[in-house]
Amino acid sequence: MTVKPLATPATPGSAIEWPTARQFAAILGLLLVASFPKVVTGWNGFAYGDAGQFAYPVAFHLRESFWRGELPLWNPASSCGIPFLAQWNTMALYPPSLFYLVLPLPWSFGIFCLGHLFLAGMGMYFLAWRWTGNRLAAAIAGAVFGFNGFIWYGLMWPHILAALAWMPWLVIAFEEALQQGGSACIQAAVIAALQLLTGGAEVILQTWLLLAALFVVHVCKRQTRPGRLIARISLPAVLALGLSAAQLLPFLDLLEHSQRNSGYGAGGAAKIGAMPLSGWLNCVVPLFHCAPNAQGVYMQNGQSWTASYYLGIGTLALAAVGAWRSRDWRPRLLAALTLFGLLMALGSRAYIYDFVKRVVPLLGFLRFPVKFMVLPVFAMPLLAAFGLGALSSSQARPRSPEWAFLRRVSVVLIGLVAAIIGFVWMHAAVGESPWVVTGNAFVRALFLCLVIGCLAPISGQIKIKHALLPAVCLITLFWLDVLTHSPNLSPTVPTSALAPDVIRQFFKWDDQLRPGTSRAMLSQSALWKMLSTGVADPEQDTTGRRLSLSMDYNLLDHVAKFDGFYSLDLKEYLELFKRVYFMTNQADPLKDFLGVSRVTSPDSVVDWTNRSSFLPLVTAGQSPIFSDEPRTLEALFSPGFDPRHSVYLPLEARDEIHATQSSARAVLTHFSAHELRIEAEAEAPALIVVAQSFYHPWRAFVDGQPSTLWRANYAFQAVEVPAGKHQVRLVYVDRAFQSGCAVSAVSLLACVILWLRWRRDPVPEPQP
Repeated sequence: MTVKPLATPATPGSAIEWPTARQFAAILGLLLVASFPKVVTGWNGFAYGDAGQFAYPVAFHLRESFWRGELPLWNPASSCGIPFLAQWNTMALYPPSLFYLVLPLPWSFGIFCLGHLFLAGMGMYFLAWRWTGNRLAAAIAGAVFGFNGFIWYGLMWPHILAALAWMPWLVIAFEEALQQGGSACIQAAVIAALQLLTGGAEVILQTWLLLAALFVVHVCKRQTRPGRLIARISLPAVLALGLSAAQLLPFLDLLEHSQRNSGYGAGGAAKIGAMPLSGWLNCVVPLFHCAPNAQGVYMQNGQSWTASYYLGIGTLALAAVGAWRSRDWRPRLLAALTLFGLLMALGSRAYIYDFVKRVVPLLGFLRFPVKFMVLPVFAMPLLAAFGLGALSSSQARPRSPEWAFLRRVSVVLIGLVAAIIGFVWMHAAVGESPWVVTGNAFVRALFLCLVIGCLAPISGQIKIKHALLPAVCLITLFWLDVLTHSPNLSPTVPTSALAPDVIRQFFKWDDQLRPGTSRAMLSQSALWKMLSTGVADPEQDTTGRRLSLSMDYNLLDHVAKFDGFYSLDLKEYLELFKRVYFMTNQADPLKDFLGVSRVTSPDSVVDWTNRSSFLPLVTAGQSPIFSDEPRTLEALFSPGFDPRHSVYLPLEARDEIHATQSSARAVLTHFSAHELRIEAEAEAPALIVVAQSFYHPWRAFVDGQPSTLWRANYAFQAVEVPAGKHQVRLVYVDRAFQSGCAVSAVSLLACVILWLRWRRDPVPEPQP
């Protein structure tokens, strides 16, 4: 993609001519190495929070599936079996994931994450240069977007990080498609598809909100006929959806059968995951009303999704100048989006959030309103670029209105810093240290003064050789401000703590607890302790969580487990999970049915005790009991539940099931993620019961003939076999994925054909 500036550069020979794209790429790379030297060299890996308990195990599982030559449509090791690719945020079909699929883990996974920081910074550089024509302003915008608290803490969520990284590139491609049409539409479609395949749903939604706003402005400006503009935006959108259909169709299918609905993010979630009313002040003093958690990461009181969205106090000052002094319509739009994002992040505390959710019910599927900080995080670096462009223009002398306004903004910010210091000494929050906040605030004020000092030499017409040193210092100051604003924002651990199968070897489990044999289950106390506590040392914390098989750490040791940690759960399984962990009933018969052979010790969350009464994954001969879902769920937790002799089936199966309790035998002869083979023998029609989560893509075949697969024991599987010996196969056949692959292939072919045609015969721009 060739990016050209839309704005007219300032006086030739001024500081805006530096740094070039290559120079900024070198600076960005050096800053990345300086920020994460141990990750770059492979000594350490990301394991804090969801990086360790979700992102890295998921990447590990995906890599192993890749080397087995299969796509992981189904994960049998978690949640008694759960769709994997359809989760969307597992990034199973995201092309850049190939990097860590073929190169050694965990080094490649760390570089994959840092690579997206680099991609984000470069994308913002080109977008800011396109909009301002000022390379220094573009470099500042790129540095701020690549290095800020929101995106650094987001290193634990590669899908969100990747979606953010593609955001500026998509805006560039979108504008080029609107202005040029033709092959630019294909570029926009490919980049939009790449962002869609990341699975960062909230970022994707807000990106398209931004694109919609840009589209409305272009229509209002009437530089091109509205019909042509609609065609130019519709084609990339349709092609992007088509290219990503292999991912989106399975996701939508799972979404329909999951726990999420339009009311999922309502009520408590809109408050618990929302920015506190004082949260805007964290853009000035990032540790205000924050307290360290067990790992030393400072979190806001009442909001635990992100530890920071700090962009730098110098960014605030420049953004204010950009919003006030720039003559372009883009800064006004960016300022409006910033305000909208800040208000939405407050959740139900601000009336606008509830109103917008009523107007756009789709938002009800999303949790944590603080995620709307994506818009300010994206818009404010661009506003800062416009502000720096205004300050560095040939007309902006030290006594100009632009510089006078900057000085006034700086005085206001320093006054606000002082007010925050005074307030925290009088009204410190729970766990908040006034000394820590005071030091943090003082350093922010110092950085603001240093930024203003480095800005001064670039006013007016200054030659490059004079502006070079202040420019380098300016970029470094913005980076240092973010680097020092919050200690320990993304802790790492030695790569040895992430080595596969070390827990299996430690407990000498050999071939036990593998999928298809038996399962492990955390006790109630262990689960809640892992959710609510931690250890200060990151390596010890990671080791403890691995010993307890917390969240998705079981994937690193190839252990099958009752629970898991995913965005989407099958509705029936989740109801069962809630009963297990929210009721005092131990439900031992249910654990037997689920094949639970190990539970965490009552004395220690990192030790395991044996259970000898567990059943195999496949059983046979039970007497059917036909019942509705509420009664079935109650029965599973009653002392009288006997999974060896009875199985609960839905009422609609009553007229089609002929089996009764009988002498029957079922042996699992083959187990893989997507196929089970069972040898069954029965004296009379009998039921074969499989303790694996029921999901409609599973198909049953008896002696090669299709047979009905029933939902059994509320959330699991059963198939009926006639008397005699039979071969039973359960096969995972995801029609949504197959249809999506067909749509994606056709869309890819259409992209190639249109690209070749338009590159050969460019579409002429009609004269207005």
